[in-house]
Amino acid sequence: MPHMMGLEATKDLPTASSLCGACGEVCPVKIPIPDLLVRLRREAVGEGRGNVPGAGVKRSRKEVAAWKGFQWLATHPGAWRSSTAIAGKLQALMPSKLGPWTEHRTAPKPAKASLHELVKRHQADKGGKRS
Repeated sequence: MPHMMGLEATKDLPTASSLCGACGEVCPVKIPIPDLLVRLRREAVGEGRGNVPGAGVKRSRKEVAAWKGFQWLATHPGAWRSSTAIAGKLQALMPSKLGPWTEHRTAPKPAKASLHELVKRHQADKGGKRS
């Protein structure tokens, strides 16, 4: 249905499924419904170049910028370590409400120390010996 009406009118329908695959298994004409829903989800948040009318309707500039920032940090280890260290030190400043996501959940807090730091401390406490 989203393809016939376009994603602008039906932008929430592709995300209404849990993608468990049951619909594809029971479809009498073997329509690959989960695959189609995944494609529609991609097109809804894509750059607006999909084959479906309204492609890109759920694309958020803030989310795109956040993912690009994460991508850069994840590919620059020194920057990643610095940013996570700063986030750990400033965790008290983390807001408790992060939009709709925290209406039913508790906001995550950055860890005070990274796993690498914890392992280094553990090894130092044991005299540098590995068990």
